[in-house]
Amino acid sequence: MLGVLLINALAACDHLVIPVQTDFLAIKGLERMQHTLAMIAKSRPTPLGYTVVPTFFDKRTRASRDSLAILERNHGEHLWPGTIPIDTRLREASRAGLPPAVFDPRARSVQAYTELLEYLRREGAE
Repeated sequence: MLGVLLINALAACDHLVIPVQTDFLAIKGLERMQHTLAMIAKSRPTPLGYTVVPTFFDKRTRASRDSLAILERNHGEHLWPGTIPIDTRLREASRAGLPPAVFDPRARSVQAYTELLEYLRREGAE
């Protein structure tokens, strides 16, 4: 829901990271977010930069692969080149009450989030 506080936060930020599950409904939600960003762009002196992060990616499913292809086609310039894989280790870390990086630093999802952080740091430095 887009309330006044969220709109103000979006207008005030420098760069937005938009996680998007690799499924059809999440992509529809991203389209609505883009309309909001276009509205906010009218009140900013510079456009709001953003990075789309594909999450819950399961390379075994056609739905995930097809959704990633749609993201690549429609958001290529704003799309992080990696993916956050679906990973049961995240659920297990949550159940254990530990941050995933402490619970299992070698988990695929932890490695992917580390790569995302490094990417955002590099992009912010340019």
